[in-house]
Amino acid sequence: MFLPSHIASGYILGHGLIGKELPWTKVPFFMILLAASILPDADGLWSPTVAGHHSVLHTPIFWLAVFAAMLVWDKLSNISWMKPAALAIFLGALLHLITDWFTARTVGIQWLYPFSGANFDVYPVQPGKGQIPVWDMIRDPYFSFYLENKVLLWFELGLNGIAIALFWMNRLGGKQI
Repeated sequence: MFLPSHIASGYILGHGLIGKELPWTKVPFFMILLAASILPDADGLWSPTVAGHHSVLHTPIFWLAVFAAMLVWDKLSNISWMKPAALAIFLGALLHLITDWFTARTVGIQWLYPFSGANFDVYPVQPGKGQIPVWDMIRDPYFSFYLENKVLLWFELGLNGIAIALFWMNRLGGKQI
């Protein structure tokens, strides 16, 4: 999935949580959630290929370990923002993995890592198509290949459309988010 769609999915989730008026769903939580929704793709900065960018950052065990470490840090330091930040990072990263799993085109998600290296995907993937530099994703022939699956195309367009609509509804309604 492309970065704007990950941000859109994070915005939609954050909007849903903020609407619940829970004590931990204030703007910093929302902003951390948005950042965390693209955080697993940081591995694209050092990966030579699209298919190879799914490092340990694209495994649930990594984000569970980060979440647990932050909760331990919270207990030891009693920092008031640590628990909400840990939850925002965990939810954003997990959302990223779920959406990548659904929209995978060249590699799935290793849900069972480190117990299994198996990649899981909803639609059949074609790893050979992902043997290009990450920055070439937005050019043909990869871009055309990515858009071949119309369900995924409409899913991404729909996520972005919903996020934009929520944003404008909030702006028109005078909300800050």
